Amino acid sequence: MHDARSRVRTPGSWPPAEVRQVAETFLSLADETVPGLVEGLYLHGSLGFGEWYDGRSDIDYVAVLDRPPADVVEALRVVHARISEVFPAPPFDGFHLTWDELAAAPNACPDVPCTQAGLFHAEARLDVHPVTWHELARHGVTVRGPALDDVDVWTDRAVLRRYTHDNLRDYWAPEVEQLHRFPDEAGKVDQVPWFVLGTSRLHHLLATDALTSKTGAGRYALEAFDERWHPIVGEAMTLRQLGEETGHYDDALDRRAQDTIGFAEMVVATGLAIPV
Repeated sequence: MHDARSRVRTPGSWPPAEVRQVAETFLSLADETVPGLVEGLYLHGSLGFGEWYDGRSDIDYVAVLDRPPADVVEALRVVHARISEVFPAPPFDGFHLTWDELAAAPNACPDVPCTQAGLFHAEARLDVHPVTWHELARHGVTVRGPALDDVDVWTDRAVLRRYTHDNLRDYWAPEVEQLHRFPDEAGKVDQVPWFVLGTSRLHHLLATDALTSKTGAGRYALEAFDERWHPIVGEAMTLRQLGEETGHYDDALDRRAQDTIGFAEMVVATGLAIPV
């Protein structure tokens, strides 16, 4: 289910040209501003799973610096201001740390300079969590620096599972509860894939011990859950991959909202029941 607006990994073509252009511009600006500063640049998220959806995917990155990020905050601010100006889209979202911090657990990492949706944060923890470390270790894409197989990246299966369980309980369960209060939100085209694929992704990790992309989570949901949920999973995957609706809910947007709520509620409940 891919067209010119969605791409999957093919030999020699990864990451896609528009992603590489943003990443290489960042590196060029950083090199010009503080020579030698960025020693490693790695991509994760959907790109690490060989997926890119034009207009819907972000560029998720981790930049490894030759010195503590706190020492070069203003230089990074200038670089990212320029990136946001030249490339308002796709979003270049990530953070900056050192090799030693990448080798240690995320909770040992201090607040670091982060970017999200074009905004620069001098001290934050956006994506500074176990999922990012594990995505880098298992599925990261190298733009600059040593291959990730040769880099000391912290991983811990038990911590990842506990983090995922806690995320279902502390973030997703309250978010689904909020949808009961505002059901019209649940049927919106941005909320359907967010809730359906987002919750399925965490369930997949708890059930299989493997990371996956949002699209991979949709394929998993079609196999793992009752057939009654296939229409809403298909809707979420089509919105994610093509930015279009399937037409299944054209005359029943209220039902799409209720299916989104019901599905997400079921996934959270069954995911929390999996032992960690």
